[in-house]
Amino acid sequence: MLTVVETSPNKSWQDALDDVQLSINSTIHRVTKASLLELLIGRVARPLNLVTVDEHEIEIDVEEIREQADRLIKTNACCDKARFDKNKAKVISFSVGDYVLIENHERNQTKLGAKYRGPFEVIEILDGDRYHLKSLSCNRTCKYARDRLRPLPHSYVPIELDPCLSDDCDDNDDARPSTSHEGV
Repeated sequence: MLTVVETSPNKSWQDALDDVQLSINSTIHRVTKASLLELLIGRVARPLNLVTVDEHEIEIDVEEIREQADRLIKTNACCDKARFDKNKAKVISFSVGDYVLIENHERNQTKLGAKYRGPFEVIEILDGDRYHLKSLSCNRTCKYARDRLRPLPHSYVPIELDPCLSDDCDDNDDARPSTSHEGV
């Protein structure tokens, strides 16, 4: 707006600052459907060269327009949140007894190296989306945040660790995926 005002030869931007401020405050907002001055003082305020005789003395119920603006703001906020959440990744939470893999640090990786190490078993859920893990290959325990963990594919859980894959389970064993690690 200041660029438009500066192009006129009669005014500098310092002289036109009041007019620019008035035009900003009297512009109708797309969400609230009211201008800032209407919400603040309850009158239709327009720059003098844009005011017609009919609009000059229009009074507005301030409480009603504020309630309407509040409803419209909340509705717009809900729509914005829904649009944001639609593209957001789903959070995977683990429970005690789940098997997970831990992401390797970039500094410990080679080009063809494994991106995850493990498997580990979740033995405790800690505050702040953190988990206490126990290694299945040794007695080592460690604590990691959820964002560094990935679930272990069920087909890779060793038979002796998964009670449903053992011979004692009465469920239909044919429904379980193969636990063969060939081709991994």
